[in-house]
Amino acid sequence: MIDPAQLISNHIVAIALRAVLGGYVVYMARKFYADPMGYFRKSARPIPEYPWLAPMVRGLACFCLWGGCFILATDVAVQIVGLHGIGLVLPLILVAAIAIWLLLPVQPGRTTAGRSGMENTRRPK
Repeated sequence: MIDPAQLISNHIVAIALRAVLGGYVVYMARKFYADPMGYFRKSARPIPEYPWLAPMVRGLACFCLWGGCFILATDVAVQIVGLHGIGLVLPLILVAAIAIWLLLPVQPGRTTAGRSGMENTRRPK
């Protein structure tokens, strides 16, 4: 029988678990950021929609997105590249912040140019 502690302490398994965890956190946080109240609307018990609730959920999703990016960046930097030390903290925070900016979904009703979707559509002739 395999001891679970020895299995998790394997170097390759530990890297894979952190990569899967970070990727899953990023995946779920993007969904919550795109539609903050979507998951709650689908739940069995409806909750009242307060005006402050959606921005709060979106802010927490943004923090979780940063956390997932930080997990992935740390996994790559420490485990694969072999970098260690306190000097690694600021570059990893910066890399995670840049990754958030690249991974955030476009706001509904806006395109990458910042104009609304109605302004970018062509009118039929």
